[in-house]
Amino acid sequence: MSFASFMRACALGEAGPRSRRSPPVNAELLALAVSALNKAGSNLNQIARALNAARAVGAQECVAALAEARAAVLRILEIVGRADRL
Repeated sequence: MSFASFMRACALGEAGPRSRRSPPVNAELLALAVSALNKAGSNLNQIARALNAARAVGAQECVAALAEARAAVLRILEIVGRADRL
């Protein structure tokens, strides 16, 4: 038992939960996922620019760009072990 666990056990009556280690991050997969997120962000930026210029943008383009961004964010969260954050 570590000193910190011993102190918690003395103060609280139990040692408390053990800490969990973060899973290792695959840097190559993370780089690919961030690249996909950048691409989706660029598409969203182009749509916003077109909307601000009062040009027509199709709903399908907006939905596709948002879905692409959402998928990239989910993939990044999976890679860094934080998929439970959504």
